[in-house]
Amino acid sequence: MRNSIRSAFCSATVVTAIFAGGDKALAQDADFGKTVFLTSCAVCHGEMGGGGGPVGELFAQRPRNLTTLAKDNDGVFPLERVYNSISGKRGIQGHGDSNMPIWGPIFTAEAMPRAVHPGLSPQEIAHGRILSVVYYLQTIQD
Repeated sequence: MRNSIRSAFCSATVVTAIFAGGDKALAQDADFGKTVFLTSCAVCHGEMGGGGGPVGELFAQRPRNLTTLAKDNDGVFPLERVYNSISGKRGIQGHGDSNMPIWGPIFTAEAMPRAVHPGLSPQEIAHGRILSVVYYLQTIQD
Protein backbone atom coordinates (compact mmCIF):
# COMPACT_ATOMS: atom_id res chain seq x y z
CA MET A 1 0.00 0.00 0.00
CA ARG A 2 2.79 2.41 0.92
CA ASN A 3 4.54 1.82 -2.42
CA SER A 4 1.28 2.54 -4.25
CA ILE A 5 0.95 5.83 -2.42
CA ARG A 6 4.58 6.71 -3.13
CA SER A 7 4.15 5.84 -6.83
CA ALA A 8 1.01 7.92 -7.05
CA PHE A 9 2.80 10.83 -5.37
CA CYS A 10 5.76 10.53 -7.78
CA SER A 11 3.40 10.41 -10.76
CA ALA A 12 1.49 13.42 -9.50
CA THR A 13 4.74 15.30 -9.00
CA VAL A 14 5.79 14.54 -12.57
CA VAL A 15 2.45 15.62 -14.00
CA THR A 16 2.58 18.81 -11.93
CA ALA A 17 6.10 19.56 -13.15
CA ILE A 18 5.09 19.03 -16.77
CA PHE A 19 1.92 21.09 -16.70
CA ALA A 20 2.81 23.74 -14.12
CA GLY A 21 5.69 25.38 -15.93
CA GLY A 22 8.36 22.81 -15.20
CA ASP A 23 10.29 23.82 -18.33
CA LYS A 24 13.53 24.44 -16.44
CA ALA A 25 13.39 21.05 -14.71
CA LEU A 26 12.34 19.46 -17.97
CA ALA A 27 15.38 20.93 -19.78
CA GLN A 28 17.75 19.62 -17.10
CA ASP A 29 16.10 16.21 -17.17
CA ALA A 30 16.28 16.14 -20.97
CA ASP A 31 20.02 16.86 -20.81
CA PHE A 32 20.49 13.92 -18.45
CA GLY A 33 18.11 11.89 -20.62
CA LYS A 34 20.33 12.48 -23.64
CA THR A 35 23.25 11.00 -21.74
CA VAL A 36 21.19 7.97 -20.71
CA PHE A 37 19.88 7.62 -24.27
CA LEU A 38 23.36 7.72 -25.78
CA THR A 39 24.65 5.06 -23.37
CA SER A 40 21.59 2.78 -23.35
CA CYS A 41 19.51 3.32 -26.49
CA ALA A 42 21.64 4.74 -29.30
CA VAL A 43 23.31 1.44 -30.12
CA CYS A 44 19.95 0.31 -31.54
CA HIS A 45 18.04 3.54 -32.25
CA GLY A 46 21.04 5.56 -33.45
CA GLU A 47 22.61 8.64 -31.89
CA MET A 48 19.94 10.88 -33.41
CA GLY A 49 17.08 8.47 -32.59
CA GLY A 50 16.25 7.71 -36.21
CA GLY A 51 16.51 3.94 -35.85
CA GLY A 52 19.88 3.53 -37.54
CA GLY A 53 22.06 2.26 -34.72
CA PRO A 54 24.73 -0.33 -35.53
CA VAL A 55 23.10 -3.13 -33.52
CA GLY A 56 19.64 -2.28 -34.85
CA GLU A 57 20.67 -3.52 -38.28
CA LEU A 58 20.94 -7.05 -36.86
CA PHE A 59 17.23 -7.25 -35.99
CA ALA A 60 14.59 -8.71 -38.28
CA GLN A 61 12.72 -5.43 -37.89
CA ARG A 62 14.73 -2.22 -37.47
CA PRO A 63 14.26 -0.27 -34.25
CA ARG A 64 11.68 2.49 -34.47
CA ASN A 65 12.47 6.01 -35.58
CA LEU A 66 11.97 7.82 -32.28
CA THR A 67 11.97 11.28 -33.87
CA THR A 68 8.49 10.76 -35.31
CA LEU A 69 6.62 9.64 -32.19
CA ALA A 70 4.59 12.86 -31.98
CA LYS A 71 4.00 13.05 -35.74
CA ASP A 72 2.75 9.46 -35.72
CA ASN A 73 0.36 10.35 -32.88
CA ASP A 74 -1.48 13.29 -34.48
CA GLY A 75 1.16 15.78 -33.35
CA VAL A 76 0.94 14.87 -29.66
CA PHE A 77 3.94 13.29 -27.95
CA PRO A 78 2.65 10.05 -26.33
CA LEU A 79 4.47 10.54 -23.02
CA GLU A 80 2.80 7.76 -21.04
CA ARG A 81 3.01 5.22 -23.87
CA VAL A 82 6.72 5.98 -24.37
CA TYR A 83 7.40 5.73 -20.63
CA ASN A 84 5.57 2.40 -20.44
CA SER A 85 7.47 1.05 -23.46
CA ILE A 86 10.83 1.86 -21.91
CA SER A 87 9.91 0.64 -18.43
CA GLY A 88 8.42 -2.62 -19.69
CA LYS A 89 4.83 -1.91 -18.65
CA ARG A 90 3.81 -1.97 -22.32
CA GLY A 91 4.83 -4.64 -24.79
CA ILE A 92 6.36 -3.43 -28.03
CA GLN A 93 4.78 -5.10 -31.04
CA GLY A 94 7.29 -3.84 -33.59
CA HIS A 95 10.19 -5.73 -32.07
CA GLY A 96 8.95 -9.14 -33.19
CA ASP A 97 10.48 -11.38 -30.54
CA SER A 98 10.91 -8.40 -28.19
CA ASN A 99 14.59 -7.67 -28.72
CA MET A 100 14.29 -4.38 -26.85
CA PRO A 101 15.59 -4.63 -23.30
CA ILE A 102 13.14 -3.78 -20.56
CA TRP A 103 14.97 -0.86 -19.00
CA GLY A 104 12.93 -0.52 -15.78
CA PRO A 105 14.42 -3.61 -14.10
CA ILE A 106 17.86 -2.92 -15.61
CA PHE A 107 17.98 0.65 -14.28
CA THR A 108 16.66 -0.55 -10.91
CA ALA A 109 19.36 -3.22 -10.65
CA GLU A 110 22.02 -0.67 -11.59
CA ALA A 111 20.76 1.67 -8.86
CA MET A 112 20.75 -1.01 -6.13
CA PRO A 113 24.40 -0.80 -5.08
CA ARG A 114 24.44 2.97 -5.53
CA ALA A 115 21.12 3.95 -3.97
CA VAL A 116 22.65 6.45 -1.59
CA HIS A 117 20.01 9.15 -1.95
CA PRO A 118 18.21 9.40 1.39
CA GLY A 119 14.56 8.56 0.94
CA LEU A 120 14.88 7.32 -2.66
CA SER A 121 14.55 3.68 -3.54
CA PRO A 122 16.30 2.08 -6.53
CA GLN A 123 12.88 1.93 -8.22
CA GLU A 124 12.47 5.68 -7.83
CA ILE A 125 15.94 6.27 -9.25
CA ALA A 126 15.06 4.05 -12.24
CA HIS A 127 11.78 5.97 -12.64
CA GLY A 128 13.78 9.21 -12.85
CA ARG A 129 16.16 7.81 -15.45
CA ILE A 130 13.29 6.59 -17.61
CA LEU A 131 11.51 9.94 -17.34
CA SER A 132 14.67 11.78 -18.31
CA VAL A 133 14.90 9.66 -21.50
CA VAL A 134 11.23 10.39 -22.23
CA TYR A 135 11.84 14.12 -21.78
CA TYR A 136 14.86 13.91 -24.08
CA LEU A 137 12.80 12.11 -26.73
CA GLN A 138 10.32 14.98 -26.62
CA THR A 139 13.12 17.35 -27.62
CA ILE A 140 14.12 15.39 -30.74
CA GLN A 141 10.71 15.22 -32.38
CA ASP A 142 10.45 16.28 -36.05
